[in-house]
Order: sequence, then structure tokens, then C-alpha cells
Amino acid sequence: MKIVFADDKNLYVISKGKTSNKKITDGKDLVQTYTFSLEQWHLANTSKGFGMKTFFALDSTNCLDCPFSGNGGDGGCYTHKFNQYVGFLSMLRSIKEEELTPLTQIKKSTIMIMSANTYIRFGSYGEPSLLPIRLVQAMTRVASSWTGYTHQHNKPFAQEFSKYYMASTHSDAEAIQRSADGWRSFIALAKGNDAQAVSCPASTEAGFKSNCAKCGLCSGTEGKGSKYVKILEH
Repeated sequence: MKIVFADDKNLYVISKGKTSNKKITDGKDLVQTYTFSLEQWHLANTSKGFGMKTFFALDSTNCLDCPFSGNGGDGGCYTHKFNQYVGFLSMLRSIKEEELTPLTQIKKSTIMIMSANTYIRFGSYGEPSLLPIRLVQAMTRVASSWTGYTHQHNKPFAQEFSKYYMASTHSDAEAIQRSADGWRSFIALAKGNDAQAVSCPASTEAGFKSNCAKCGLCSGTEGKGSKYVKILEH
């Protein structure tokens, strides 16, 4: 089940279903949000044989200046893998042009039904702070748990999302800096580095003690927990 809406230069997909990734959930349905550029949708539906690099290079409006983006970052985002890429193409090719319409009250009502008593993974692809803030607020009110991360934590437009998302940071110093603006941090560390934070229970280094749906620590200041969370870059 999925809801699709378009706004400005981006295409948003909110879907409900299962995932085979046991780090995320234990087999129960979850809601995931995806933000694509309309350029990516157009490429997927009009061309073939263009390759991953070309596809992810069209992410300037949906990933902005993320350091792992394909438009100016190092392209190292964990979503830039072949299996995810194939899944994204399949999703985009299932969306017809007539579906590229704004978010309506009917669509929002359906999203609320999908989200009720369900774990929500904001930003399964794309920048989740581009979603309408009122929609995110409404979804989290009815969800059983949620997680979300953003590299836009230093931008004025993203500040409202500190209640719901974690600042994606990469050191203790950066996490402390973001806390001054009211953010909790998810600190992704290069090997050999450490930070004053609890280890992600769904990580390799923590021994996969839990999953994201059950843990729910990465849910901003309005969610569960008050500490920083850390993980080794992967």
C-alpha cells in the first residue's frame, strides 16, 4: 500500500509493508517514507541503461547538500547499493504521471490510517525534513514508534524537525554543537573513533540486541530516550 504526492521538484512516497531487513523490524509491517526528485522519476520512466551513478546524481532537490549525496557529496550513502537502486527504479516505474498530484486531505487521512499503531521509518530514501512538518507531527502522534535522521540540522528550515528526527553527526564535538540548538544526535563514527553515546542496539558492534522498531531511541526530543546514539559508519 502506498500514497504518492508531488510538491515543487520532488516526489514523495509513503508506503506500508514488510522488509526483509531484520535490523529494522521483526517482520511486522512498517511505514517508510521516500523522497525522490521528479528528475529521477522522469529518468526512470523514459530511459534505460543509465546506471546508478546517473540516477543518484539527480538528487540535488531531494537530498540537498548531504555529504553522502550523489550530486556533490561523496556518493557513499548506504542507500546507494544495487539492491536498493533496483527497488527505487521499480517503485518509480509503478507511479503514473497522473499520480503526481499534491497532498490532499484524502491522501493525508489514508496516511494516518497506515501509520496508526505502526513503526514509521522516516527517510528510507531522501531528506525527510522536506516532508510537510504538519504531516510528520500527525504521523508520529498515532505511530507506535518512529525513527528519522537528517544532515540538514544546521539549516533554519529544518529546526522544527528536531522534535522528531536525530541530527546526523560524526563526532562528539558536532553533537555538542547541535545540542545547543535543541537536537539529539545519531553519531556515525569512522573506525577507531568513539563518542559519549549509547551504542545503537541494532548495530553489528552491539550484537544486534534489538531492532529499530522495538528500540525507537532515534526519535528526536519528542520520542524515546534523551541520550545520543552512536554507530560505526557502514
